[in-house]
Amino acid sequence: MTTSFYNGVSGLISFQNGIDIWGDNIANVNTPGFKESIPEFASIFSNTLNTNSSPTSDIGLGSYLNSTAKDLSTGSIIDSDNSFDIAIGGDGWIGVKNNENIFYTRNGSFTRDANGYLVNEMGEYLLVANADNIVQNNGKFYIQRNVNTQNLLPSQNLSPIQLPESITLPALPTQNASLLTNLNNDTHITTSIPVRGTIDFSAMYNKNGDDMEIRNGEDLFFGFGHTVTYNNGLLSSTYCFENDKKDGSAVNIDFSLNSKKIKLTLPDGSTKEDIANAIANALQKEGFNALSNQGKVTINTTDKFILTSNTPLLQNSAAAVMTYKETPSNKFDFSTMNDFISLLQNLSSTAYPNQLNISLQDGSVVVQNDSNELLNSFISKASNSNEMFLQNLGNLGEEIFPNSKNKSFKFLSNSQQFGGYIINSQGNKSSISFNFTKQKVTPANQIWQGEITIPTPNGDIKTAQNFTFDTNGNLIGPKEISFNNINFSFFLTAFSKANNTTNFQFSQDGIEEGYLTNYQIDENGNILGLFSNSQQIKLAQIPIFHFQNPQGLESIGDSRFMQTSNSGKAFLYTDENGNYIPTKILSNKIEKSNVNLSQAMTELILTQKAFQASAKTVTTSDEMIQKAINLKR
Repeated sequence: MTTSFYNGVSGLISFQNGIDIWGDNIANVNTPGFKESIPEFASIFSNTLNTNSSPTSDIGLGSYLNSTAKDLSTGSIIDSDNSFDIAIGGDGWIGVKNNENIFYTRNGSFTRDANGYLVNEMGEYLLVANADNIVQNNGKFYIQRNVNTQNLLPSQNLSPIQLPESITLPALPTQNASLLTNLNNDTHITTSIPVRGTIDFSAMYNKNGDDMEIRNGEDLFFGFGHTVTYNNGLLSSTYCFENDKKDGSAVNIDFSLNSKKIKLTLPDGSTKEDIANAIANALQKEGFNALSNQGKVTINTTDKFILTSNTPLLQNSAAAVMTYKETPSNKFDFSTMNDFISLLQNLSSTAYPNQLNISLQDGSVVVQNDSNELLNSFISKASNSNEMFLQNLGNLGEEIFPNSKNKSFKFLSNSQQFGGYIINSQGNKSSISFNFTKQKVTPANQIWQGEITIPTPNGDIKTAQNFTFDTNGNLIGPKEISFNNINFSFFLTAFSKANNTTNFQFSQDGIEEGYLTNYQIDENGNILGLFSNSQQIKLAQIPIFHFQNPQGLESIGDSRFMQTSNSGKAFLYTDENGNYIPTKILSNKIEKSNVNLSQAMTELILTQKAFQASAKTVTTSDEMIQKAINLKR
């Protein structure tokens, strides 16, 4: 009789532990990197009873929680806006350090602390193989270019990584350069190709082949959607409203202007004056210049006018002053034709999402309307505009008809003039131009004079050289020259190309000074610094640890584990030559908990029922004991 009592008590204890474990799983269903625990029960030793009248039989003495197994399967992977968030694309663990203790986790959520170190939510440092190529001098951080960042792992010298807010990447002066192109030998060719200079854009030419001479700092006012006008640095647009018809619905106004969100709700049947006044007042509170007059609102801004609307009362509008800058300083500056096309595309996509496609085709800017709606674009003179530039874009500043293409006037290029840039001895970007002029043709060859020009503050540095081609247009020589401490290689031909096509490639090995723009983590766990000069510098590598018996890890909470003698020591995967084999890392991702909520709820209910049954065993045994006591009486 007492055995059943003990069985019930042991069941209560066992199933209470089970309820605790499944409850913990459910509570952590949204905890990043959490690993589900599974209770494993065992039977307490049985009591062997021997009698003369019956065979030997066993009576069990209940159960107990034998162990808790970890489900180490990977949880679902979700996107994250944090560039330092990572998820492991396979088995393994991330290492973090707290004082002298090292913990292991699948929770890859990290941010930079006040000193720039990568830490988790508990302030524990991410362990990496540090390249140690960031140095500090007079309070500023620089990259040491001569540090070998290959094969950072495997390494025993793991440490936290400090990622400063600002880092400078020193320049490398140009030592070698090459030019590959064809000098068009067709006498009817009058087109030109861009010469990249420090003063003129020189990437646009009119239909007569004349450089439009777009100067550094010259503006262009362009826009799509609801019309915006430009006058003396002020962008203005007027919206007209009608009286709201009483239909039982309030007037909802929802839009954003230059990223400032405006949300209003007006009574049903509001007048146009009410609507205009409410919008003007809301904009004024956000610091905008907005005037209301007889059901109209006139909005004034500077530099840009980006209005995106979620209500039919207001039309989208995207307008900005675009400026040619040799070195762009804001999002509406352009320094190349690709920049220019990209700015137009971004403006059009803001006003008309997924309706317009803008590209450069056969020397013309083409705006293609793929929608079934009549759309609007506009262009006008800005405070410091180039007249020839405006004329060549004139056809774009008009209505864009459904399923049609609008072309600007032709932009032409000179096929005998080429350019690029080099990095000078001071580490600054300097333009370089190549001007090839055909001198004469003999029965045996062609002679072209090639002039190289490098502008400097003290005047242009020039050199001239005759280039000789055979009758088939192949370069005889020279194929290499040395000028201004730079070795130039030439891969030239002189074929006739009646289709006016001239391709060229100018390359050089100099790198201008760069400034940190962002950090990135690649799939091999490399922490990269991205710089304004398009360089990527490896700063560290994140190791992924493995264990002989990961079930032997000790959970210490917050999705962290410690190694034990049962788990074995942490190690890294390496090949037969001792080279680190990286485990794929997913950046901008987070691994969620691997708890199966439906399974956990089912197990919780079953365990709860078992707990109730054990409780019934205890109460039943108690009643039987009481009856036995009463029999004696």
